[in-house]
This record gives sequence, C-alpha cells and structure tokens, in this order.
Amino acid sequence: MGKTYFAEKKTADEIIGRYYNGAPSKDLCGISDEKLLENHIADRIAAIVGAEKSARELMAPVYARDRYFFKTCPMPEGSLTEVQLDAVREYWAPYTFAYRNNPDIQRYFTLMSGKFAPSYISFGLHYLYLRKFWNTFGTPFITDKNDYDVLFPDVKMPETVFHRINGSYYDGARKFMTEKETVNKCMNYLRRKKKDLILKPAREGEGKGIVFMRSTESWKENLAVLNAFPQNTDCVCQVVIENHSSWKYSEASGLNVARVNTMNFTGEPEIVSAYLKTAVQDSGVVNMATGAWGILINDDGTLGDRAVQPHEGKWHYEKFPNGEKFAGRKLLNYGKVKKTVLAMARRVPALRSIAWDITVDSEGDVVLIELNASGGTEEVQPHGLHPYGSGEKLKEILDEYLIKKFYYSRADWEWDFWEFKNTVSIHRYDGLKTELVVPERLRGKKVAAIHTKAFAGKNLKKIVVPESVTLLRENAFGDCGEDCEIILPAHLSYTREKSE
Repeated sequence: MGKTYFAEKKTADEIIGRYYNGAPSKDLCGISDEKLLENHIADRIAAIVGAEKSARELMAPVYARDRYFFKTCPMPEGSLTEVQLDAVREYWAPYTFAYRNNPDIQRYFTLMSGKFAPSYISFGLHYLYLRKFWNTFGTPFITDKNDYDVLFPDVKMPETVFHRINGSYYDGARKFMTEKETVNKCMNYLRRKKKDLILKPAREGEGKGIVFMRSTESWKENLAVLNAFPQNTDCVCQVVIENHSSWKYSEASGLNVARVNTMNFTGEPEIVSAYLKTAVQDSGVVNMATGAWGILINDDGTLGDRAVQPHEGKWHYEKFPNGEKFAGRKLLNYGKVKKTVLAMARRVPALRSIAWDITVDSEGDVVLIELNASGGTEEVQPHGLHPYGSGEKLKEILDEYLIKKFYYSRADWEWDFWEFKNTVSIHRYDGLKTELVVPERLRGKKVAAIHTKAFAGKNLKKIVVPESVTLLRENAFGDCGEDCEIILPAHLSYTREKSE
C-alpha cells in the first residue's frame, strides 16, 4: 500500500494541496507543510501496519490450534470428491473475510466417520473463538469444582475429604480444618480405610493437574505427593470411586465416564452427543489424548459397535483387546444419567455449551465427576455427530458471531475503521482535509456507521455524510471543529452537544 502511494506522488506541494483542497500554506505553526506531510505519512504507515497485525493476531491462535490438531491426529488415507469440496466451499464462503476454513478439517472427519458433512468444524474455531460469545466466562463459580456441591446438592459426587479455598482447608460440610487436621484426615483414609484419594485443581478441566494418593503406597510417598501439590492452587480432594461393571473394561483400572455434551440456545438444554471415555489400560485419568477409547452411546444407553482413538487415527470394532464385547452393551442407569445432566444444565443457563463427565458407580448411583465449559469437537465428529447438533444450527451461530460480531481492525491513508462481512464502520478520520466527504465505500464495502468522536481534534470546516450511513453513534461529530458544517442525508439526524 505504501509503494502504491509513493508511486502516485509527484511533489509534496501537490499532495498537500490535494489534502487541503487548495494551495498549500507555506508554514503552519512554524512547521513546514512538507514536515507535516512527512509526519502524517509515518503515522499512517504505523496505523496500517498495526491494524493489519491486529487482524492477523485475532485468528492466529485458531489457525495455530488447527495446525496442532493435524500434527497430533494422523490424516486417514483418501480425499474428498470435487462435489464434496464444492459443498465445503459453499458452506464456508460467507465467512471467508473473517475465518479461512481448511477443507482438510472436513476431509479428516469425513474419512474417520464415513459420513460426509460440509459443516464439520475445527476445534480451534470452536474453542478459541466461538465459545467466548455464547458461554459466559465471567462466572467461575459455576466451573469451580469446590462449588459443585453448592450448585448441585441433590447430585451424588465422590466423597470429599477436603476443600482448599484461598489457602484454607474445609471438610465436605465447609467446616474449617487446620492443615494438621487435613493431613491426619488424609492419612486416616489411606492407612485405615484403605481408600485411594484424588487431588483435583478446582478450576482446571480435562484431567489437567490431577494427582493420586494410593493406599498401597507408603505414607511418606503420599505425604510427598500432598506437599508437592501447588500450594497456591485451590483444589478438592476426593475418595476414588469405582465404576459399575457395565461401565468398565474388566482388565483396566481408571474411571470410565460418559462425556455428555449439552447445548442451550433456546432456554431449554438438549443433549447433542454422548460417548463413553473408556480406559483400555491401567490409567489414573481416562483421557482420549492419552489412549482412551471413545465409544458412542446410543439414546437407549447401549454402546455402539466401534470405538475411536482420534489421536491415533484408529477404530476398534465390537471388542476390547481381551475379546470382551462392548458392542450393544447396556449401561446401567443411563436414562438417569440423561435426566441428571439436563436438570443440571437448566441450573446454569449462563453456560450454553457444556461437556459433562458423569458416571455410574459400583453401587449403581449416578455420580457427577466434572463439567467443562467448552463442549468439544475432536472426539464427537469422528462418530459423524455434529457438536452443535446440526450444520443448520452451526450456520445460525456462524451468522451471528462470524458475520454480525466479528470485525477486522483496518486503516488506510485517511481512515481507521472496522470491516465486517458486507459493511464498514468508521472509527476515526486521520487525514489532512478541512472539508471532507465521507466515502460511501471502503475496501469495496458500504460505509454504514460512524462512531463516537470519529473526527475529534481535526478542526474541520465541513463534513458531508453519504446515503450509505445508517447509524451515527452518540456524539459522532464531537470536537470535530467549532464551526464545522455537517451535511447529513435525509434519513439521519444529529444534535450537536454544547460541550463541542
């Protein structure tokens, strides 16, 4: 852009004359016109470079996460047909000004699931961009494990040994305990009751930061685990529970959980997908990224006939490694699991998308393990399921948050502005004219709005606003110039404030 500008430049006087709508003055406040122009060009180059950098940075984490996905999840052999590629391009075309979809995303999930859909979505776009609009992250109380029992007092959870909140210790009934009492209580569970304990960071998810204290280990080893846990981290310590036999693979330890994803866009939450995270080897934390299998749970609580390892790019059919059959297995009390999840989701409408980890214990009771205020895509879509319920629902969300709310910060030689899908919104005039006609279009898009004090400090004599502008923010012409004449189209009105 800078090269184009200087290619048009003939003399400093000609350019200054163009900006000032007449012959340039010889001197302004003791500063030559040439020096003013030089400073202006330097400022605008900085603005253009800064705006372009900001635009790139806005989506950079999304693209980086997508690149990471393809490094960790091997691509199956095969390709999309031309018809399928056309469908993908058509689906994502309205959003290309904001987000550049990589068709390898649709290719991966189509080949993994055997079911084509142009609306398969990357985890980067879902997790690092879209969810911030429709999940209220200003409510950490909801996602704090120390507060689950307050939010869901009627839902069973693993027995609490202690809470650590702001450096202080409390039992399950919120009765204060000294640090010595807390240590002795842990020792009692491990040495006398022979119960394993799990320590969970209060505001982490997906198994991050979890450690175990084992009754089979010495007290010295367990005390070292307890002391090594970050002292400035809130946490909850619970008794390790066991699955009901219908929920587990008999030859592997680790707690299997149903990952049940709920969405709430209408006020009434619904379950959009569910799969069983299954340990097939001894593992403290059952995590898909570390080798667990994901088996689809049908609506009636039976398991599907294949299990996926998305980070290995593998499918396993009907049986566990020892020949034990999982296909068609009926999970005990899955109907109660669904009812419990929906009841909990209704209590926290601030979180529209939630991934629940929930299980049935050896006593047959439904037990809440964790809620994740994120939902997910990478472990759902290999089954051919849509993480938002359907491609049509995703379209509604993309239209709302990639078209209506997304913008790029932009700048040229005269204007700082926001670029949307079809329109431009002016935020600042930074040219050198004293009589100004606001352009009807910038970057080929209609100039539709002028924001507060967009012309402040420019000491303008005249501003002409085009028919394209449909919105003037409050005090849009504030401090534009004491005697500035403002000419508006008939459909707009503006009252100058006295402070001007």
